[in-house]
Amino acid sequence: MEYNEKAGIWNAYKYDDIKRILTNHVDFSSDFTKATVQVQEGEPFRRSLLSTDPPLHRYLRGTISSAFSTTTIERLGPRIREIANDMINKVIDKGAMDLVSDFSYPLPVTVIAELLGIPAGDRALFKRWADELLKSIDEAVETGVRRRNDSLQQVQKEMDEYFLDIIAEKRRKPGQDLVTRLIEAETDKVKLSQEDVLSFCNLLLQAGHLTTVNLINNCTWSLLEHPQQLEQVRDNPSSLLTPAIEETLRYRSPVQGLVRFTTKEVKVGGKTIKQGERILTWLGSANHDETIFKNSEEFDIARNPNPHIAFGAGIHLCLGAPLARLEANIAMELLLSRLQNLELACDSRSLEPAHGSSFLFSVKSLPLRFDALKN
Repeated sequence: MEYNEKAGIWNAYKYDDIKRILTNHVDFSSDFTKATVQVQEGEPFRRSLLSTDPPLHRYLRGTISSAFSTTTIERLGPRIREIANDMINKVIDKGAMDLVSDFSYPLPVTVIAELLGIPAGDRALFKRWADELLKSIDEAVETGVRRRNDSLQQVQKEMDEYFLDIIAEKRRKPGQDLVTRLIEAETDKVKLSQEDVLSFCNLLLQAGHLTTVNLINNCTWSLLEHPQQLEQVRDNPSSLLTPAIEETLRYRSPVQGLVRFTTKEVKVGGKTIKQGERILTWLGSANHDETIFKNSEEFDIARNPNPHIAFGAGIHLCLGAPLARLEANIAMELLLSRLQNLELACDSRSLEPAHGSSFLFSVKSLPLRFDALKN
């Protein structure tokens, strides 16, 4: 544990400390209103599934959890495969592509847009929103304050107007989609407010693709850095692709950190933390803890066991984990089966972070060269 006086935040790095924090929502809250230092000179955060505790969290998660169950998600497999194949078809004859812009970004954005019942063609707009929001999150965690920011306010206004139009349309003509499900949840005894519906829409859109984009990129990158393991996966995808994805989640965790707030004075890692203080749990660090993962700096698809916490832990365990895993599995299977002589088309040292965010392990682009696999 380390205290950053400038930011006024504790940093947790060890696996056991972070697992304890994430699985104890009573002492370590996700609700930012529990912080001693409240947001100042800025606008209040909108509550969401990520920033609530029981019983509200239980209700919010319950309204949508069945849509992300493993059984429900598995039914999406054929459609995900169809979308992914279409995207590869567009670039396969070129012998080159930017994995990010041509495949790893449009694939999960298209999937979550279809689940929400919104136009996948608006994905350039969704990306701009995501970039602005990530900047805001980084600043808020670093300073404890989300300062007034004209561009951020404009993005929030655009998102609200966009989804208010979608919500109005779904009220007139309900569909088999998540937005309709959220609207129908308003008729229960405990209604979802308009703010909660908007917050859910924004969260599902952003969280529904960011992790998967980075997982596909990071898995491809890691395998290309380890050609012997890449060939092993290519030769035996049915048994080795899933372990390769799990090792990617550990080795290059898409989400690097989560914030919690102490509800009472606690001791963590030998340090006394007062009530209402912020703790930043570094998942990426936990997943490289040598006391848990031997040779943690090595990418090893044969690692077993691999108890990584890339999707968090406890009541806030990532709701979209089954979807992210399925999308990554299908994406990697098709990339490796349809493209041969796959290689990076740049020096890996030149790769740039996508968002400039400390909380995501991401790259702005990942140029690839390949040959179409001959039948």
